[in-house]
Amino acid sequence: MLNAIRKLTEDIEYNIDPKFKDEAVKNISILHEGDDGYIAIAAKKDKEYVQYHYKVNDLTYNIGKAISLDANIYMTPNSFFMPKRKIENIRKLNALYIDIDYYNIENLKTYDHERILAILENDYFGQDVPEPSFVIYTGRGLAVYWLIEPVPIKVLPLWNSIQKFFVDKLRNMGADSKSIDGARIMRLAGTINDKTGLRSKLYMYDENLVYTLRDIQNDYLPQLTPYINNPAYKGKGRKAKVVNFYTLYSLHYARLNDILKLQELRSGYCRNNDGELTEEGQREFMCFLYRYWYCCYCNDPGQALENALEFNQGFKIPLANNEVEKITVQAEKAYEKWLLDSPNGVYKRGGYNYKNETLIEKLNITDDEMKVMTTIINPNEKLRRKLVKERKARRNEDGLTKREAEKQRKIREVKELFSQGLKQKEIVEKLGIAKSTVSKYIKM
Repeated sequence: MLNAIRKLTEDIEYNIDPKFKDEAVKNISILHEGDDGYIAIAAKKDKEYVQYHYKVNDLTYNIGKAISLDANIYMTPNSFFMPKRKIENIRKLNALYIDIDYYNIENLKTYDHERILAILENDYFGQDVPEPSFVIYTGRGLAVYWLIEPVPIKVLPLWNSIQKFFVDKLRNMGADSKSIDGARIMRLAGTINDKTGLRSKLYMYDENLVYTLRDIQNDYLPQLTPYINNPAYKGKGRKAKVVNFYTLYSLHYARLNDILKLQELRSGYCRNNDGELTEEGQREFMCFLYRYWYCCYCNDPGQALENALEFNQGFKIPLANNEVEKITVQAEKAYEKWLLDSPNGVYKRGGYNYKNETLIEKLNITDDEMKVMTTIINPNEKLRRKLVKERKARRNEDGLTKREAEKQRKIREVKELFSQGLKQKEIVEKLGIAKSTVSKYIKM
């Protein structure tokens, strides 16, 4: 039955109340209007799960077929540049969102969703967190959405840190910490919740309320002090540099992408201590790193394992799934020891915090490989990038240094004066440069 999700564009009969389809279409349009990426749509019933990807027009036109299924239907608020629901494939970030599972909170579980909404409106919206663009009653809990101006994947660390901040602020209301996953699927409005038998419902606040991530960062997120044991400590002399709220998220995301890039550069091979590519060698360690960094970044151990198993398939000779799960289980345990107490600006870092030189040595990363990596680089590569950046900074928009630009200016002046009928001797006197130089510039 659920395989119908993979055939939505085919001629499938369905019978659904138009008002439920309208809610689903509205949910899709306010998140994905004008989106050129792939959107994942998923169906779940008991232990069966099916997922497929569509462009927005196909999904909108055929959504009635999906919500007519007697199953839970979900959709990704963000889109992907290829039909593969993974954070590294994100095309656009369209919204911030938090699941409010208030039924897990002892003093809230007897309330209905409208009373919970009233509490959120009175005590949280516009105070601890911004006013939402819309909210979906999921048939059991609430999903709160803040529309943002669509941004590309490079802004994911900031997006992720704001999600973490919202979870912290709404924790007492039952905020789900797994909400910080950029590739997350969320229940679609107008669809059935098979645990309660109720349909999800869309509550619009203001679909024209669209934020920028920077505005939310500036208006709501705290400025952090540097990594120090005592957050009240004030250093002497120069004012302490403000640490970006998303520093560690950015690091884990960059390293996650570096390990993917390394696998891609080596075409699924590993590299031995002699520098030769081999079919075996570092698969276990690379799978461990992937699972650990994904846990720390997305706060979702289950998704981390699922993606680590898929990452393993990228090797020339993949490990067995049960072997990957067994050899990387310590990654999840290490993640549980890793904490980021971001609101106080104090980093308490357990788990594994590898230095670059350690990773370079254990993975046998070459100088050429480091040139295309983001963060796993040695001091020489760091210096090379600095020099390249400085050389670029010394040049203007035409790619010229200050000296080269001055020479070009003089050449133009000489030619302009010569075209006006001035003799070379007159040009020399007017510009104060040598006659041989004037003669050379005229011929250029």
